[in-house]
Amino acid sequence: MSQKNFRQLHDALLSYEGGSAYADVLLPWLHESQEEQTWLRSFGQREGEPIPAATVEELWSLYALSRVCEVLILTFQDGGFDSSWKGPAISISEFTAFIEALGLTVLKPAAYCEFYHEVLSVEPHESPDAHILAYKWPCVMLGNLLVLRGGVAVAANPALLRPGIADNSTLYWSSRRKARPHQDLSNGWGHNSQWRTAFRRDYVIGANQYFNVDGKCDLASPEWQQTDCCEMEVSLTREERIELLTNRCFVRSAKPHADLWPYHDRIRIADGTGQKKPASPNALKIALGASGLWGVLSLTWLLCGGAR
Repeated sequence: MSQKNFRQLHDALLSYEGGSAYADVLLPWLHESQEEQTWLRSFGQREGEPIPAATVEELWSLYALSRVCEVLILTFQDGGFDSSWKGPAISISEFTAFIEALGLTVLKPAAYCEFYHEVLSVEPHESPDAHILAYKWPCVMLGNLLVLRGGVAVAANPALLRPGIADNSTLYWSSRRKARPHQDLSNGWGHNSQWRTAFRRDYVIGANQYFNVDGKCDLASPEWQQTDCCEMEVSLTREERIELLTNRCFVRSAKPHADLWPYHDRIRIADGTGQKKPASPNALKIALGASGLWGVLSLTWLLCGGAR
């Protein structure tokens, strides 16, 4: 297993100027990277209690893989303030073929949920639910581990997903997007140092969703404010911290969204299906105001919605 090889693929994609990145870059790399593919499949099958263990070097390698994915999906994004390069020449079918050759799984859940979906655009709608209108790229999983959220256009009630916020606030744990501000832990580091960035791990295991499992601050804990690394320069409520963590951006909050530091937060959400509508802000406040086990379970139920 070599993180350098994923990095080499990333750099090769950036420098490629031809008309078929799949044939000219991805296929040759697949033929020469049997070690990486074997390791990925093994990692995807790894079990834990319930979260599998991962070394720092493995998290670096997963991060390099995620950077490859983020470069590949550039071509499926509309132009924005970072549109000087369209992205490598690749089709959705070729992207899917490459992902599956690596031993990963491509998903297109029919119902919207922040665990699986990144909001690219929002069309206001009176329905209490959020509905997926179109996929720009699919969700990618490695076993139970989320590698890449699917990019979707949605129609939603503004109380759930606010236009101009859900699709335009700073997207965290992201190294590159065309049409919205983005930030990850590699920002500001040098050409080599940036690759020593740990991948954010989100898992779906049984009826539970685990967001940023390596974070130090459990937002479901009554003592969450007493945990080291739980402070931000901008004051956010627990509801807003959970909104930022689970969506990787603000989707409702109108507070300043630049230069926040959500990287230490984590939470477990008991969902049951993993594909439900987001909670309304008022319902979330009620759940967070509750005490004991009911409060935690209600919180987890509401974040991906109540009934379908």
